[in-house]
Amino acid sequence: MNHIDNSNTLSNLHKLADTCLYDFCPPVDKLHTHGFLGAGGDLTVSTLLHAYRSGAFPWFDEDEPICWWSPEVRCVIAPSDFYPSKSLIRTAKKQPWTITTNADFEAVINACRAPRRDTVQTWIHDNMVLAYRQLFKIGAAASIEVWAGMPYDSELIGGLYGVSFGSIFCGESMFHRRSDASKIAFWALVHWAKQYGIQLIDCQLENPHLRRLGANLMPRDEFLELLKHLVMTPCLGISGASVQIPCIDLVNSPK
Repeated sequence: MNHIDNSNTLSNLHKLADTCLYDFCPPVDKLHTHGFLGAGGDLTVSTLLHAYRSGAFPWFDEDEPICWWSPEVRCVIAPSDFYPSKSLIRTAKKQPWTITTNADFEAVINACRAPRRDTVQTWIHDNMVLAYRQLFKIGAAASIEVWAGMPYDSELIGGLYGVSFGSIFCGESMFHRRSDASKIAFWALVHWAKQYGIQLIDCQLENPHLRRLGANLMPRDEFLELLKHLVMTPCLGISGASVQIPCIDLVNSPK
């Protein structure tokens, strides 16, 4: 297992965020109930970092202006609250899959941006890919990959990516090409969150799939108050990790 030295990373991320020209903290009583903050700005590293430490994230279609959101109710999961289902445990036991961190961020985000079965559109368009690629380069984003066999020598069948800031991981998107592969990626995220000191995983919007895995709903004001502490709390995080484990290791890991 390899891990880069993150001793100065958090301080540097805050310095970059401090250079942002925009304010993502309007009075809570002025916010829309559905969480829309406003439109405009840019997707530079400093803007994105300041947005995430303020509880905001970008979400918009390619032909729209940049829209920023801070949901009234946040979907979150503490690593200790994760409960894999019996069927997911069976999958982890029987499949010869391999899980990695940060082995192919580019492939993961490109897989996540592929149109889903029910739509031809994707919110992860070219500008978003470029923006998160920059976050990955400076150690503020991470990916988890699930491979059908050995990394690079087999198909990439699932994964996720997100933003890592202090002791919070903000999940952005996940994908699967085989049943349960995205759930295995999320389980791996929880597994490494426990090892590296990540205290909370922000899932942003409620999702029945995530609720079944242990995610809970947190009011916006409570989330924003907790976020102030989390973004200032250093931890190893997974953005600098280079790890490879067989799928079965998730089953055998400490609870």
